[in-house]
Amino acid sequence: MKKALIISVLLTNIIVSSCFAQKQIDLTYIANAGFLIECKGKQVLIDALFKQGWDTYLTPSNDVATKIISTQVPFAKSNLILITHDHGDHFDATMVVDYLKKSTKNILIAPPQVINAVLKYQDDKNLKDQMVELDKTNTAINDTTIQGIRIRSFFIQHDTRPIIENFGYLIDIDGIKVFHSGDNTGSEITEFENLTLQNEKIDLAILNFYGFWSTEEERAFTKKYINPKNIALMHIPPAEVRIVKDSVNTIKNFIDISVFENSMDKKSFNFK
Repeated sequence: MKKALIISVLLTNIIVSSCFAQKQIDLTYIANAGFLIECKGKQVLIDALFKQGWDTYLTPSNDVATKIISTQVPFAKSNLILITHDHGDHFDATMVVDYLKKSTKNILIAPPQVINAVLKYQDDKNLKDQMVELDKTNTAINDTTIQGIRIRSFFIQHDTRPIIENFGYLIDIDGIKVFHSGDNTGSEITEFENLTLQNEKIDLAILNFYGFWSTEEERAFTKKYINPKNIALMHIPPAEVRIVKDSVNTIKNFIDISVFENSMDKKSFNFK
């Protein structure tokens, strides 16, 4: 009897220890490049409030947008929103203003072009206190901790137009790290060489599907300069989701890739 009790206690301790060793990120797809990131009871939104799909990309439904702005379930703890750049399929000024006005706890982190668009729509001095404006000329200062979440941001070129202020974000929640590339396609090696993201031990990279994975060269680049444990692809036109899924399924000996199809689809990523 005593032996059985001791074994039971030991097994329980092993199971409990194993659970504590597990790290989990819950990722909910909003639309296009927009996601809700959840980890250890904390939530971060990124590129989640916008209206323009250019007849190509998925947009958030009115119901989802209302829940985000009003911090209703499942967004009840999402008081931090990040915007990668000022494009209509990533950001809408009126929606972000509504979000900020709904609660003084809501904080926006974004490039100057986004901040200026918000202030142009609503020149409210109180709202300025809820905004963190990034500086693309000095990336060293773009490192802040808000609500216990460390956010580091990096100016990484959108495409061949450097005038677009596209930022990638490295989100760190108690040592669990998520990288979001914005609209960067991984075409500029020098940028990523300087970032040294491969040394960050990134748990999950949310990457633009237009780069990073589809060719052997892109996959080698991703492993060398980002080296995440898992990848979630974004910015996929609904008409191409099935093609992308089929292509992903043919890839061998590479980082695990997830593809989201429907708004509010959710996936848990577990790590040790």
